[in-house]
Amino acid sequence: DGSFEKDFDPFVTGVNEHYVEGNAWQLTFFVPQDVPELVKMIGKDRFLSRLSEGFRESEGWRYNAPGERYGDFPVVQGNQQSMHFAFLFNWAGEPWQTQKWSRSILERYYGYGAGDAYLGDEDQGQMSAWFIMAALGLFQTDGGCNINPVYEIASPLYEKATINLENRYGRGKQFVIKANGASRINKYVQSAKLNGKPLDSFKFPAANLLKGGMLELEMGDKPNYKWGLKK
Repeated sequence: DGSFEKDFDPFVTGVNEHYVEGNAWQLTFFVPQDVPELVKMIGKDRFLSRLSEGFRESEGWRYNAPGERYGDFPVVQGNQQSMHFAFLFNWAGEPWQTQKWSRSILERYYGYGAGDAYLGDEDQGQMSAWFIMAALGLFQTDGGCNINPVYEIASPLYEKATINLENRYGRGKQFVIKANGASRINKYVQSAKLNGKPLDSFKFPAANLLKGGMLELEMGDKPNYKWGLKK
């Protein structure tokens, strides 16, 4: 009838009824096709505050929802609607938080052995794909569906990774990602170069990867709050 829910709670109201395997808090951030507009509608400061608080609250639980309690936590890495959350900070002007929280998920959520490797549902390889992309330090929040798709930069897990294109998936042979000094401590991007030219944005055209080349990052143990802000 158009009326609002009484005593609305973003974590409880409508869980598994209005929101399938999720809650209102999570689905509020599920606008992958136009994150800049979502940030604008919520307001940058409020957007960042809510998202940061959600990660802080979920970190102690390893971003996992025990017993399929999807509505009890903000960030649930084992479920689809949360898997892009760490990369939303890029679009809201704080790439350093994307670097921080994507690394935190890599280190705290994913484990070893059959019983601990994936704490959620490995739907069609999605969590494996997420791990590989995050470990490379790349992501596509919109799934690459934009008319001009881009790759977003996070925090590479390894100092060097080579993607063998072999002239099959584009016009290039290899795309190399170098993250100089990358370690568990050195997870923050200090500066970047794409094919030898300074890159001051957190993103670059996906076509550049397909052509082959090199993304070179200088990593450090403290955030560079100024890097990645160029639009």
